[in-house]
Amino acid sequence: MKSAFIFKNILAIILLLLISRDAESQSITQTIKGSVYDIQTKKTLIGATVVVLETEPLLGVSTDFNGKFNIPRVPLGRQSIQINYIGYEPVILPEILITSGREVVLNIGLRQIVYEMDGIVVSPEIIKNKPLNTMATVSSRSFSVEETRRYAGGLDDPARLVSAYAGVTVGNVQNNAIIVRGNSPKGISWRVEGVEVPTPHHMAGGNVAGGGLVTLFSSQMLANSDFHTSAFPAEYGNALAGVFDMNLRTGNSDSYEHTLQAGTMGLDIASEGPISQGSNASYLFNYRYSTLGLLTDINVIPTDQQIRYQDLSFKFHIPTSKAGTLSFWGIGGMDKMLQPLETNPDIWENDWDRNSFDWAVQMGAVGLSHRLLTGRRTYINTTLAATGIRNRMETVRQDDDLMPHPDLLAIDNSGKLSIGSYINHTFSPGFSIQTGLTLKRLQYNLDINSTIESVPESYRNLVNNRGNSYASEIYTQSRYQLSQNLLINAGVNVGYFALNNSLTIDPRIALRLDLSQNHALSMGYGKHSQMEELKIYMVNSDENGTITLPNKNLKPTIAHHFVVAYDWQVSSNLRFKLEPYVQLIYDAPGIADSSYSMINYKQEWAFSNVMENNSIGRNIGVDATFERFLNKGYYFLITGSVFSSRYKADDGVWRNTRYNKNYVLNTLAGREFSFRSNRSVLGINTRFNVVGGERVSPILEEKSRERELVFFDETQAFENRLATIFYADLSVTYRRNRQNYSGTWALQVKNMLGQATAEGYNYNYKTQSVTLDKSVIIVPSISYKVEF
Repeated sequence: MKSAFIFKNILAIILLLLISRDAESQSITQTIKGSVYDIQTKKTLIGATVVVLETEPLLGVSTDFNGKFNIPRVPLGRQSIQINYIGYEPVILPEILITSGREVVLNIGLRQIVYEMDGIVVSPEIIKNKPLNTMATVSSRSFSVEETRRYAGGLDDPARLVSAYAGVTVGNVQNNAIIVRGNSPKGISWRVEGVEVPTPHHMAGGNVAGGGLVTLFSSQMLANSDFHTSAFPAEYGNALAGVFDMNLRTGNSDSYEHTLQAGTMGLDIASEGPISQGSNASYLFNYRYSTLGLLTDINVIPTDQQIRYQDLSFKFHIPTSKAGTLSFWGIGGMDKMLQPLETNPDIWENDWDRNSFDWAVQMGAVGLSHRLLTGRRTYINTTLAATGIRNRMETVRQDDDLMPHPDLLAIDNSGKLSIGSYINHTFSPGFSIQTGLTLKRLQYNLDINSTIESVPESYRNLVNNRGNSYASEIYTQSRYQLSQNLLINAGVNVGYFALNNSLTIDPRIALRLDLSQNHALSMGYGKHSQMEELKIYMVNSDENGTITLPNKNLKPTIAHHFVVAYDWQVSSNLRFKLEPYVQLIYDAPGIADSSYSMINYKQEWAFSNVMENNSIGRNIGVDATFERFLNKGYYFLITGSVFSSRYKADDGVWRNTRYNKNYVLNTLAGREFSFRSNRSVLGINTRFNVVGGERVSPILEEKSRERELVFFDETQAFENRLATIFYADLSVTYRRNRQNYSGTWALQVKNMLGQATAEGYNYNYKTQSVTLDKSVIIVPSISYKVEF
């Protein structure tokens, strides 16, 4: 009791000191600036009014001849910004975070009023989570960099952030792979600055194709971005499950600003500013070095693996008066993971303990983008980009006599050079069309060697091919406001893959009907297709001494997406949304006369199966979202999904897919406490997550004991299910605003209740049986960030 009393008094003294220091300090303000433009034509708007609401006296300005505005001396804290322009729908940007360490730069798009009615006053639309892509109607929402830090469990990672959204489930704590509406994570398309890139994660594909440890670039680089989960717009091809459309923000073109962050996850350094004064050109770069290896060395993360990674990202933004706007950008990372051989057989517990591995990955993407306004209603956007990956995984396995034998050597040196351009023309305020073409040159150098079922004598080459091929996409999509209450988005994407001359024609259509001011009904349909990894097409087959590629002519997997959405804006800060959906999958590759289908693909480094397009699938479910947007210091987000994910392979039996988790429930809530003019802010955020377990196949016990390896009964594929997962995450931040800089302490804890994570089945030498290996991984991240 006495110690508790002392603790309370110490806490009270600290709070009094904070408050007294705030009271004694001088007033601290910040600048809000940016531009206002027509969201359809990208033309800047001269004379638009920008006002900071609820300030006394009211702060506001009009945009200049370049559509720019600058509002100095804005009070710190959360501020709402209203933008008005004659003939355009007014908008309010709520709860914009204002700190002393960084100017706030806002680029705001307004939509021209389509139908004007006498005597009707147009109320401002409060922009919360509407997608940036104006062609997106259903199953889409935007997210901000501020949310990646605020949402508990996000770990400053966009991929982990969206796992809180409806229709999205996760695998485990160790990776950021996301399962959208029962689809494999490999069905996600990742895009940066509009360019399709390889999965942009550190340690990408280690456990799950489509997932990794953390996003390849720091959230310091991120601008507001979109996440699509169904019936997405026609510009997105080669995606089956969803689209991550991430944008890099533009650096401050007037002032130099810097960020330093140090923590248990690593070091983060960012800088931005004008390239030359008065040019409006800017630079932005970020370098990050992980100290994750240190956490493993001191057993905070219980593993013998040595993990290292680092990354560098940049963006140069160069506007010109007549030649349009140029952007030069890039992201890149280097990863290393190593596990040495354990030469003491007395401590071997399973087959993995007798193996070593050495894994190195380098991934990069660089692009040059150009946007040119060719008239009052037309603009052209063109991007030349190069992406590449160098991936080398080598494993060695010891036999019972401690003799090491090669077990796997997988080398993938692949790249892509692409050029894409689209033209957008607005015929009227209610009708616009966007048409684009992308050409891709694919370069590959694949060399995959492996044993069969870990038998040393079976070590052989599975894939050995180098060369190039081509792929292309052309699309057109339109937005048509038929009436004041009815909107239609429609388009088509045509894709061509030269390696096997496959052609896909994927139509998309969606409509939104505003039933009243606060109620809306949306419907969408999309046909989507996706190619497999190149290594799938390059599997070798030796037929009488002749090497053939039996998978080369596999067609893309196709999915029909149907979705209906009911959206109820309960109040300005409260929203309810319900989305039933159906996905019908066909032409998925599978093995003849078996239960194997790529619908269930997770990761197989030494893939060597001959396949046919013989599988179909069906995902049916309903997603619900109940959300209170951040207002007056608190927010909550409650999402839930109930779904069924089933498939039928070539054996003709309908089964659960691996990812048929059946249900997921997420609850996020957060509160901000401000002290004395918002110079000190404490944020507390929590998340609770309940997810159905992953499906697994029964074990062939006798064969597993005989071979001392794990063998599954694939005639009863995915009939069992692992236990339901319960996760709880915590995020606590404390921000201190001082004159010309701000400092933020952050504590983020992933899996704070210590939920055991299933790592997979292994044969246990001690018990002479197959066991499900589990580990308790609690990921604490403590960091301090200073912005100045």
